[in-house]
Amino acid sequence: MVLEKNILDWIMFVSILPLSLLAEGIRRKLIARMQNRIGPPIIQPFYDIMKLWQKRRSDSLAGNNPLFQLIPFLYFLATFSLFLFLPFHIIHFEYDFILFIYVLVLSGALYVIAGFASNSPLGTLGSMRDLTLMVCYEAILTISLFTFFVVADTTSLVNFNEKWMVLRLPIASLCLFVTALVEMRITPFDTVEAETEVMGSVETEYSGRSLAFLELSKYLKLVFFAFLTTTFFVGTSNAIIFLLISLIMLFLFAFSQATTCRYRMDQTFSLLMVFLALAVMEFIRIKYIIW
Repeated sequence: MVLEKNILDWIMFVSILPLSLLAEGIRRKLIARMQNRIGPPIIQPFYDIMKLWQKRRSDSLAGNNPLFQLIPFLYFLATFSLFLFLPFHIIHFEYDFILFIYVLVLSGALYVIAGFASNSPLGTLGSMRDLTLMVCYEAILTISLFTFFVVADTTSLVNFNEKWMVLRLPIASLCLFVTALVEMRITPFDTVEAETEVMGSVETEYSGRSLAFLELSKYLKLVFFAFLTTTFFVGTSNAIIFLLISLIMLFLFAFSQATTCRYRMDQTFSLLMVFLALAVMEFIRIKYIIW
């Protein structure tokens, strides 16, 4: 395993945190304008996190459960560490994509554990929903990424230099985009955190700094999946195009949030099963062509 000592990469890695808060502010502003509202100021997420950081943790159903207090930080740490692999490649080695997928799945699993650790019926229900969907969307994500790696003929993220793969692998690209929506819990796939049904589910019992870590992780995932989809769709050879497409992906995430309605749990699961079948067929098709 190689741990890069490039100072510029580390500076950019640290700057991802304020960038994610800014991206969340832009997303909120876009959603507001699409719905003919003025919306909050772009720096509103900074105010939200500062306010949560200064608040005391309130009593909850979890009591003094150490797991309840520790999980939000671990979830934040796992999500933040994804940027070590992509797009900065601070950590890279042969077959590093296996560790990358493991950390990505671990991030989702920690979110599920956070709901169970809260000892809340709403948090438990949200975690059960997410656990049910993970069977599908994590498999779709893994198969889609494997398809991209097979076509690129590489086993390392740092060597993935293919351009405009979205034109060569439209089905795998669509599956990856849908998986990103499910991972970020953006409508129509926000059944895990449906406010009208489970009041935010996993986050119901969290407050103060614990809730701040959960919210920061959400903002980080927004930026990460914008970078992830852009990397596999168009490549990273041109920095200007990369940033431009990342902004377009951010716009598409906001557009989906503003214009679509929530699916029921059974509808979401059925649709993900369809995308799972498409991802498998696309992978088999690519392997057949290569053979």
